[in-house]
Amino acid sequence: MSKLQEYFWKQAFWPLIITLLGLAALALLTQSLTTLDLIVENRQSALTFFYITILALPQLMSIILPLAVFMAVIYAVNRLNVDSEMSVAKAVGTSPWQISTPFVRLACLAVIGHLLLNLWIQPSSFRTMRVELLKVKTDLASQMVRPGEFVTPTSGLTVYAREILPNGRMEDVIIRDARVEPVSTYTAKAGIITKSRDSARLTLQEGMIQQLENDGTFTPITFEKYQIDLSEIVAMDRNFRLKTSDRYLHELFYPSAVDRANPDFYPSLIAEGHARLATPLYNIALTLLALAFLVRGQFQKLGYGRRIALLAVIGFGLRLVGFALISASEGNMALNPLQYAVPIVVSLACLWYLLSRSKAGNLWRMIFPRRQASAA
Repeated sequence: MSKLQEYFWKQAFWPLIITLLGLAALALLTQSLTTLDLIVENRQSALTFFYITILALPQLMSIILPLAVFMAVIYAVNRLNVDSEMSVAKAVGTSPWQISTPFVRLACLAVIGHLLLNLWIQPSSFRTMRVELLKVKTDLASQMVRPGEFVTPTSGLTVYAREILPNGRMEDVIIRDARVEPVSTYTAKAGIITKSRDSARLTLQEGMIQQLENDGTFTPITFEKYQIDLSEIVAMDRNFRLKTSDRYLHELFYPSAVDRANPDFYPSLIAEGHARLATPLYNIALTLLALAFLVRGQFQKLGYGRRIALLAVIGFGLRLVGFALISASEGNMALNPLQYAVPIVVSLACLWYLLSRSKAGNLWRMIFPRRQASAA
């Protein structure tokens, strides 16, 4: 790159970083609202909340990256136009394509980063997030005990604890177990839940067992340590099903025989696989679209407000078309080629326009030369 092109590249690079951070923060805030209820309901720590929220970031970045590139290029080129730097570059003989090259290179870098997100980072982070969410939903302590409340985690079992310490130790525990005869009531100074791969136990310390006999009398038994089996409450599903967003590319295009035989799920896998490959192309398509609108044409003293407004409508509309095609492809696999066709056609049309020698005002005569000639 020449020094002029390097200068143009920097004018777009830093706005891209700022825009990406701003949109990512907004997306994370929206994502955190959906996670917050689950975390609070299951009494998890703030660290768990932030960890799960951050794990969702790669997919959010994948969604907002083309829009961030689009907005950054619009900002940079408009600033160059308003400050007359674009006019000076054109006056010294710099062609529209030479002006556009730094922004296209930035878009190509975005494509590479986008592919890394889609093909490796997102599936890895989403698998981890899925496991963490499953741990939160199946956390035995949060299911069984709420400080100061009587909780019935399963039929016939009622648990109360006055307080739960940060290390998981429960203070002043009362348990009524009517799952088997005779009905037993446990009181203990402390208790703690331990869980292994296939079982879970509640260990009570320094307490008493009162069993209701058939004649209506209670039989008290004191103990230093006593264990209650809680294995039936363990709800962890170790064979949880991976969603489309959790799978790597080869798992989307070459799923298991079970997934392939599912007429509803298999098309979604194929559509997701094509979307992972096609979505990065929108970085280039939107960049070339912005350049076609703002680099070609004469300098406008009154600014480029109308042109930018029209550009924004077309650009965001193009991105919405991309999302609609992904959704439509899940129901009709024949539409998958359109996921590639839309950004490629837009890119080629804008590229042709940028490379053409005619000025923006002569575009109509470029498209319909014979009709214009006959009219003359």
